[in-house]
This record gives sequence, C-alpha cells and structure tokens, in this order.
Amino acid sequence: MELFVIAHPTILKDETLLVNQLFDAGLPVFHLRKPTADEATHRKFLDGILPEYHNRMALHHFHALANDYNIKRLHHTESFRKSSTVGDFSQPYTYSTSIHQLAEIDQIKSYHYSFFGPVFNSLSKPGYRGITDTGFSVTQSKTTRLIALGGIDLNNIDQVKAMNFDGIALLGSIWNEPAQAIINFKKIQAKCQQN
Repeated sequence: MELFVIAHPTILKDETLLVNQLFDAGLPVFHLRKPTADEATHRKFLDGILPEYHNRMALHHFHALANDYNIKRLHHTESFRKSSTVGDFSQPYTYSTSIHQLAEIDQIKSYHYSFFGPVFNSLSKPGYRGITDTGFSVTQSKTTRLIALGGIDLNNIDQVKAMNFDGIALLGSIWNEPAQAIINFKKIQAKCQQN
C-alpha cells in the first residue's frame, strides 16, 4: 500500500525538519496542505525542504509554486473541483483530489488518485466521525486510486488493507505527537509493508 502524509493544517515548530526526516525514512509522498497560510508561508515551508524531495510533494494551494520548486503533484480541493471547470490533466503533473462518498467516484475519473474519508473517527479533528461501517470494502471498479484518510493509526492498518484501498494517508497519527512522528511513521510503514 502506498503511504502518504498530509501536513498539519497550521505551521508547527521544526515541521520542515520532521518532513525531511520522514522523506529520509522512506515517505513516498507528502501533501502540503495549509489552508489558512499565505503564499509567502508556503514558499518559506518549501525552502525548508531539501530540493531532492520537492518532486515527492503535492501542493494543495498556490499551484504556481510548482514551477519554482520542481513539484510534480497538484491537489484539487473538493470545493475547487466542484466549483470550477478543471483544466488539462496532461503531464507533467500527477493530480489528486478528495471525496467523501463512493457515489462521487464517477466525478473524479481524470484524477490519478483521491483521498476518501474519514474512514474512521478523526484523530486530528474531534467530532469528525468515520463514514465506513463494519465490513466496508471498496469493491466497485474504479479508474482512480482511492487513498484511505481519517483516524488511521497502527492499530487499524490491517482493517484498512481489508477494505481494498490503494493506499493510506496519515495526519493525526503523525502530527498529534510531533516528538513521536518518525517513530510512528516507521511503525506504520512496516505494518503497511507486511502481507
């Protein structure tokens, strides 16, 4: 299963240092999502990431920065996707989005992958309830890879695997305890790699 980490929504102390360490530990893709941060803050964040990792980052906002930082992944928020006529999906970018209902899967055929959730009760947003039931499985045919998001930690990786997702996105299990971020990531990474 492919593993993703999504940024904490606000700037954290030493966050870029931790992101570089996550990449060092084998993180394939990091989603930079800071919904209230301005372009200068995004630029400062990207300046803190080692250049060799820029191509493993996805931008949720300020897509024009991709040209300055060799970023090849762009994320369209659900609101952006629903309120605009999304343009060209050709190379050189990998495009992602988010959905919250499987019925929306036909609306995202042009995307390479989509986050789906919250699968379980959120670890980072109290009161944000999971939308899957016991025995939930992604069984319908799909052209877009679905990445499980929401409430995922070491204890429910096997359950997510059984749901037939194509990958897992982490947020709260990484950022709720920044001092344990690398340790938690490595444990989850090892669990994801088990058959």
